[in-house]
Amino acid sequence: MKGWVAIIAIMTCSWSSAQNFQRFSQLNFTQSLLNPAALAIDAKYEVDLVYRNQWFGFDGAPSTFAASGQYELAPDMAVGLNFYNDQIGKYSNNAVNAQYSYRLLYDNANALIFGVGVGIESKSADLASSFTIQPNDPAFAQGFSKVFFQSSFGMYYYSPIFYIGASIPQMFQTNFGSDDGFRPSNFHYYVSTGWYLSPSDRYTFQPNLQLKVVRGVPVQGDLLLRNTFNGRWSIVVGYRSENSIIAGVDFLITPFMRAGYSFNHDVAGLARYKGMSNELHLGFGFPYRNDRYDFGERRYISNKGRFRRDYKRKYNRKRKR
Repeated sequence: MKGWVAIIAIMTCSWSSAQNFQRFSQLNFTQSLLNPAALAIDAKYEVDLVYRNQWFGFDGAPSTFAASGQYELAPDMAVGLNFYNDQIGKYSNNAVNAQYSYRLLYDNANALIFGVGVGIESKSADLASSFTIQPNDPAFAQGFSKVFFQSSFGMYYYSPIFYIGASIPQMFQTNFGSDDGFRPSNFHYYVSTGWYLSPSDRYTFQPNLQLKVVRGVPVQGDLLLRNTFNGRWSIVVGYRSENSIIAGVDFLITPFMRAGYSFNHDVAGLARYKGMSNELHLGFGFPYRNDRYDFGERRYISNKGRFRRDYKRKYNRKRKR
């Protein structure tokens, strides 16, 4: 019984938190959702879809769907648009954000990127449809809904073998209270970093670290070890600081499409109540980059598995014929 009470308390606190932005296990493919500077990193035209269902088998458990579209306007700038939906029991949170990033290109392989985002966030609760022990409980007689302004800021450093980013995904409090609005003391800071180590042409080892820092709260983090073979498929293992293990796989299905699956399984005392969390990713790149070099002069994967430059110009020439 205590386990179920703890789960319900966690769900309630999770939604009431002003900046309850989801941490995805497949952070390699979802960085643009947390950091507006990390746009169109892997392709000129890029679309990422991700769905996460937590505590599998628990009625009303948290679930998240997010979508991100990105476009590289020029070698030194990109734009993006993302949407996400959080559902926790009778509570729903929806947001739409437009993003812009500007790149300071040191050479064709390194860049310091700044990004900003603006959008709207809607929070609502359908309390009237709740099942209550006391019939016609006035506390659940009606729901509520409110729309808030939201913005974000981020920085991202890109190099062929290393990246590091820092961001504030939500700069305004949306907590239905007196502390709503711009409150720097309540910011949630996200930091992510990773390395690309290739001991051979057929294998790349990519350790990734993501941290979430909030004043007065223990630092939360994810450590992921991604092992990529032949540049086409990967096996991922990791650990989340909330005492859960992470495992997953992802595949580059075609030069234009990739897919991935990962799960989290708690090893703490509430594991038998919370169950397993599942995450699915589907991505499209038109087309995906061949490697991390020549960032200012792109090289793209061709249909023959090689690479070519100036994808847009050749694509338009082909259409005119």
